Parts: sequence; C-alpha cells; structure tokens
Amino acid sequence: MFKLTFRPCQQLLGVTPRAAGRAVLKRSNATAYNLVEVGRFTSPKESGHYDSGQLFLHEKLECRGVILFPWVVRTFNRNNTAFPAQFDIKLKQGDIDNIPELTKESIQTMFYYQAMFDFRDCRKLMSEGVTFLSKTPGNTFNIRGIDYISHDDVQPYNQSQSPIDPIDHHLFRKFFKKKTDPGGLSTYHSTATVRDFKDNNVDSLRLHDVHCETTNGVKVTVYSFYMGCQDGQEVGSDPEHWWRYNIMIENVGDVTVQLKERTWCIFSNADTKEKITGRGVVGKQPRLEPGQCFQYSSRVNLKSTSGHMWGTYLFEREDRNHINVSIPPFLLCRHAEGTALTN
Repeated sequence: MFKLTFRPCQQLLGVTPRAAGRAVLKRSNATAYNLVEVGRFTSPKESGHYDSGQLFLHEKLECRGVILFPWVVRTFNRNNTAFPAQFDIKLKQGDIDNIPELTKESIQTMFYYQAMFDFRDCRKLMSEGVTFLSKTPGNTFNIRGIDYISHDDVQPYNQSQSPIDPIDHHLFRKFFKKKTDPGGLSTYHSTATVRDFKDNNVDSLRLHDVHCETTNGVKVTVYSFYMGCQDGQEVGSDPEHWWRYNIMIENVGDVTVQLKERTWCIFSNADTKEKITGRGVVGKQPRLEPGQCFQYSSRVNLKSTSGHMWGTYLFEREDRNHINVSIPPFLLCRHAEGTALTN
C-alpha cells in the first residue's frame, strides 16, 4: 500500500496523490519516526460541494482542516484569453465608469470553503485567521485557524478509529459533534454554533470574488473582505474604511525564486492614489522552490467607501536574475454580493 507521511507544525511530505483509500500518516511524537495512521483519503469531488464536517488535507499549504460551510465565488483569471484586457487598464486609470462588461466566458464559478485548520500545522503557515474590526479605532481581533480553502485544494479523508479529535483547535468541539457508525467509522457534523457563526458574521465572512494571474512562472491569487468603518484616529478626521485581503503566491515554474520587494498602488473613489514599496511581505522574503507556495493576509484602509488596488512583486531567480510578477487588480467594495450554501 502506498503510504503518505507528514510532519506536523511544518509541512506535509509527499501528499500529492489524490486517490481514495490511501493512508494519511503522522509521526507519533516530535523525536520518534514511528508513523501512525490517522485516516484514509476518499475520492475528491469532481462536482458539487463538500459537506460541513468533511476532514481534509490542504493540497498546497499541506495542513489539516475541516470544512465549516461553502461559498459560491466568481474567479477572475487574467490568463483567460476571454478576459478583456481593457478591464484592468480602465481600473488602474480610475476610469471605473467605462470598465467593459465581463462575459460568461471570462468568469469561472467555483466553491471556496470556510474552514477550520489544525493549530499544529497552521501556526507557521497562516499568520492570522478571519479578522473583525473592533470598536476601538485602529484595533482588530481575529480568530486564528479559521480561513478559506478552494475546492481544488481539498484532499478529503476519513478519520481512522481514534478517541482523539482529528483537528487541534479550541473551537472544534463547539463547532462539531461526532457520530460513529457500527463499523467504527467516525464522522463529524456541524452544531448550531456553526450556523450561528455564519449568520451573525455573514457580511464579514462572505467571499464573493477571487482574482488570479500567472506571470513569469509565479501565480498570484487574491481576495478581499470589507471589515467595517471606524472613526479616524485623529480628532475631526474622516472615518476610515478597512479591508482585509488574502494572497497566495505559487511557484508554478521550474526554477526557485525568492520574493524581494512589493509595490502597491491603492486607488480610492475619492480620487486619491497612493504608491507603496517595501521589502518582502509581512516581514518575510519567502523562497519558493518549484511547486511550493506562500500565503499571507494584510489590511488596507481608505477614507472613502470603495476603491481598488493592484501591485507588483519583485522576485529573484536562482540564477540571480530578477522578474516582475503582477498582482491582479481587485476592488475594495463596502458590500460584496455573494451566496452561501447551507447544509
């Protein structure tokens, strides 16, 4: 039997086959190399969506998680030949009144999932989770270990018989209840707490649009959330509108690259434009070998209710040559339209 191994808190090893029945294994402790089976992969869904309680391994970030609930999203792929080039050109110029309409051929509809991730794996992979705006100006709070995963990145598995929770997260037992069938197979089902979590925070959690673009062998995927409005930190200043954005950077090329610099252009509907350049992202300069990826989240605020932003990453290749990688433009909207599927 083909066996898969993974190293908690850092990286899964060899978790690339997407076939049912193969074992998901882990080290028994930090020093020994004895492996114990924690579950078996099941067949990935080619259509439809995964139900709440489905356990998975993340195809790219290589960490364990469990599905909370799905969202239907639109994906705007700039490498799609049907995507109008004038869309981004007009957006960067601030000419949003003359942006060409997008055709059905230029937009892909797919599922993304609100998910809970295992603390043992995600501490180093995800700097924060879903983020909310507090009432105190300039302050936010977030729920670590709860974020998003695309349908294509879900490697579903069933837990092997074990009294231990499959996901190490302080909210796991509040969000899920366990059921075991006569054959010993354990499944997990969402509680009313999951439904309340979605219903009470739907405006902050709803994911609608995802933007992606591949340049020089590096793919960038980005999506944003409106977090709300706060009074300005200075007396008499205009209110500040906040957004959180998530970015996944994937090396889909055949050479190792390292992110060196970022440049952002931020445009508000108040006709103000700001350009920001700095080293790396979130204090890091990730080095990505072919097939590796890096995900992070950050925040931006405007004095207006909407805007848009785009940017460029400067990467250094292993041969010391530099390449520019585009960050596709995306809107900063006060209220995004979207639909959540209920289970």
